[in-house]
Amino acid sequence: MKIIKDKEFLRNIAHQIDLLNTLGGGVSETYADIKKYKKGAVIEVWAAGVNPESFKVVLHQNQLTVFSVLQSQDNPEMAAPLFTRIFTLPPQVDLSQIEAVYQEGQLKIKLPYHDSALNPHEIEIKKL
Repeated sequence: MKIIKDKEFLRNIAHQIDLLNTLGGGVSETYADIKKYKKGAVIEVWAAGVNPESFKVVLHQNQLTVFSVLQSQDNPEMAAPLFTRIFTLPPQVDLSQIEAVYQEGQLKIKLPYHDSALNPHEIEIKKL
């Protein structure tokens, strides 16, 4: 058995196999976990075989969509979705402060709460 020594060739062929597998019905195995803390929450996403550049995070109103797209290197117009997860965010999340960080093979999306959600205050009742 001969071993292929051209690493660039191996990378290209592996990428094409991934793309064809996805187009043929294969999907990336994903796992998402939501951890709640006093000052906010964190969504942790693991996706086997997905590189950090393929992740996309989109916020629309109170829905956060996390997805990944496998892009063909030879044809930029050819792409296949690897996975999609949609999270409905609760009203106490400060939508303007959401941030996403990729670290050690894991995507972490930090969802901080509004200050008003952390510090409840009594509202005065006015008499008419």
